[in-house]
Amino acid sequence: MATAQQVASEVQARVLDTVRVGQKGMVDFVRAWSQSVEATYACLPDLTLSEGPVKPGEAFENAFSFTKKLITAQRDFATQLFEAAVPATRAGPAAASSAAGAAKAGAR
Repeated sequence: MATAQQVASEVQARVLDTVRVGQKGMVDFVRAWSQSVEATYACLPDLTLSEGPVKPGEAFENAFSFTKKLITAQRDFATQLFEAAVPATRAGPAAASSAAGAAKAGAR
């Protein structure tokens, strides 16, 4: 029979394996996103303004319009992230064990 320390160590190992897999996925995502942003900005035309400076009222409205779009995108992302994480809340010991095994195999 396992001791409390052995069980705690096994749980910690599984959590660390899962975190490492998630971290690797996030690093891969950020790398791909960064390369996409770089490629997009490289294709933008010169942004020299021919009509003069932007009026303060227009700049204000544009900033808040963009902020609203950004917040909507972040809310959608958070909702999708939450929905993607829900199955983990239902995982039992057998599911956690198989996930840890998959994480170890993926890390190799």
